Amino acid sequence: MIAVLRSELYRSLTVPASLIALLGFGALAVLTGWFDKNFWTLLAGLGTFSTAVMVTAQHYQHRTALLLFLGRPQRLSVLAVQCLVAVALGVVLVAVSGIPVLLNGDSHQYATTLQTTPVIAVFGVANATIIRRPLWLLTGYLGWLVFVEGLIGRLESPLPFTSFLLASAGDAKALVALLTWTAVALPVAAWSIRRDLSGD
Repeated sequence: MIAVLRSELYRSLTVPASLIALLGFGALAVLTGWFDKNFWTLLAGLGTFSTAVMVTAQHYQHRTALLLFLGRPQRLSVLAVQCLVAVALGVVLVAVSGIPVLLNGDSHQYATTLQTTPVIAVFGVANATIIRRPLWLLTGYLGWLVFVEGLIGRLESPLPFTSFLLASAGDAKALVALLTWTAVALPVAAWSIRRDLSGD
């Protein structure tokens, strides 16, 4: 498992698309952190989710999943490693990009966002394991965030990204909602990772 973890970390940090996504969201989050802590939280969460989707779905997109699963037939352990890698990248993204928020004296929101980050990272991995197409997933969730959570739910309903935002502000009920979304997605991902790769 350590070898897979090392391999996945190396791949995630050397594939240009995931590196660009990580650095791009990090730079945006740093810039917004100087002006608004809530917008920083949103960008940090979206960056963590997007990075998790990219590093997971790239195996299917670049057809390396077959080689990975031939070398590691225990697919659930691969899913666990992908979750660990996404959490590590997300925590680094949030910790570094949130330095302006910390310097502005908002240490509480910095800490709660950092604590909530692993959950949204695992949610991203689970979704990418189910859908397997990063562009479809990211485009779909962007529309979901704007129309369903933003316009219809007014960022108050216990939906995934709204729950992340509220949990990052210290709302315990929102954290339970986000954990529930992730807990629902993980068993589906555990089933989905066993699917045949020929259709991807």
